[in-house]
Amino acid sequence: MATTKVLRAGHYFLATQGLAMIRDFLDDPETLGARADEIAEIVAGMAEFPHSLEVPISRYEVEDGYTRWAPVYDGPNPAIDAEGPIMSGLFAALGDRIGVALDAACGTARHAATLAERGWEVIGVDRTPAMLDVARSNVVADFRHGELESLPVDDTSVDLVVCSLALTHVDDLSSVFAEFSRVLRPGGTLITSDMHPSVTTRGGMAAFPVDDPDGPPIAVHYVPNLTHHVSDYIAAILGAGLQVTVCLEPTITDRAIESFPSFALYPEATRRAYEDLPYLLIWQAEKPS
Repeated sequence: MATTKVLRAGHYFLATQGLAMIRDFLDDPETLGARADEIAEIVAGMAEFPHSLEVPISRYEVEDGYTRWAPVYDGPNPAIDAEGPIMSGLFAALGDRIGVALDAACGTARHAATLAERGWEVIGVDRTPAMLDVARSNVVADFRHGELESLPVDDTSVDLVVCSLALTHVDDLSSVFAEFSRVLRPGGTLITSDMHPSVTTRGGMAAFPVDDPDGPPIAVHYVPNLTHHVSDYIAAILGAGLQVTVCLEPTITDRAIESFPSFALYPEATRRAYEDLPYLLIWQAEKPS
């Protein structure tokens, strides 16, 4: 079940303008006048379309949201588009290493498929049966239902753990990284990706489309993202006895910026609010031999 509230579009546009202004008030103060004019325009037109538009926003718990999202999760999805090539590059950098790989929170098995193609024996674990159904249709692997906090995988039984775009839904990073370390063999590798805290603290959510012919023409459906700071990840990784070898913070893509609803009306403000900000947070760590 979802919890639904209503957002007035004009308030969202004001928030975008405010983010743009806060980034420019020292380095580029001459742009603030144009931003203020647009803010005045939004406030004056709050009773008129599109600023008056009331958008239902429906918040889902993780399993319910990803059940609805599963059939179309792979795209269009700007986060996947940005993350996929980077993760594939890290897999390739492992060279000729193959063995048993765990795709934790495997979703539709995007990464499980890539790893299987590279010769890895893949185990996929996900908490959402609908995601596992899609995964099984995409690649032949050992898929299991389970939670990140309690992986259905034996101790020291895998050589590689991958976890993609899932940790932002986890309350306690420490318990999850402890599980990753438990299942890794000595000398094994962990690679994780997630939304950067710079995004989640600015309201970034796991939003997804819903095909509902009887619903409103414009609506937002989402699973909330929790904010885990870089220091939280470091503490969890080191606390699990792992050693960090790679930390990447790719910036937000043009495609992601252009997907924001404010871009159609206020492209300059939207671009300035988000450009050059970290978008993803990607880690690679090793379990000492």
